Amino acid sequence: MIGCESLLSKSWEQIITETERLHRMLNRFEPTSEISHINRNASVHPVEVNDELWHIMKETKGYHHQTLGYFDVSLRDYNQVILDEDRRTVFFAEKDISLDLGGYAKGYALEQIREILLNNEVKQALVNFGNSSILAIGSHPHGKNWIIGIENPFCPGKQLNICELYDQSLSVSGNTIQRANHIFNPHSGKFCEERKIVSVVSINAIEAEVLSTSCMVADEKSFLSIQKVFGNAIINIFVV
Repeated sequence: MIGCESLLSKSWEQIITETERLHRMLNRFEPTSEISHINRNASVHPVEVNDELWHIMKETKGYHHQTLGYFDVSLRDYNQVILDEDRRTVFFAEKDISLDLGGYAKGYALEQIREILLNNEVKQALVNFGNSSILAIGSHPHGKNWIIGIENPFCPGKQLNICELYDQSLSVSGNTIQRANHIFNPHSGKFCEERKIVSVVSINAIEAEVLSTSCMVADEKSFLSIQKVFGNAIINIFVV
């Protein structure tokens, strides 16, 4: 049996390799990434994609529908992104469309990391992407849950809420002093300016990311509809 340190070292190496691979595929700011290739060419002709990216495109389309269009990786109108099931191609029906998977990719990466850790029989772990995207596997070594505080970005040192995670993911979205007006509302065409923080706890890291972004910009009626669709997710909205 592999020793604990060797197992952790092996897991870490696999995680680094995987995150670098995803960066090369999904980062629109990387000129050689597959997403950049789509963005450059899909308004000219349909672009064929690999099986993994096809799955991602289909999943983001599904989330777009489930969130009433508030989750939109097209930076404009995802209804104008045409997916050809038979040829597995992506085509932009309008020229000004550009895919940005930032609101999805962190959750996808966490799910890939979860698979690596579980395959290596790591049963207790906490993976933290900058305090905004967190994956908890199993329980804390010295307790039943992983205890995560959500800080008020406008009142340093004060917490908005405390989440207890067990085999769950947490995603936090919102405007801060350092990073304001960065979440786009595809329905209004404007960036959200509210001093608002959204936290989502879900068993699926992708779902948590999608919902925290969507619920930042959804109006009250739409939020209630989205909440019904994702009934197992715990969604909290804090106006600060």
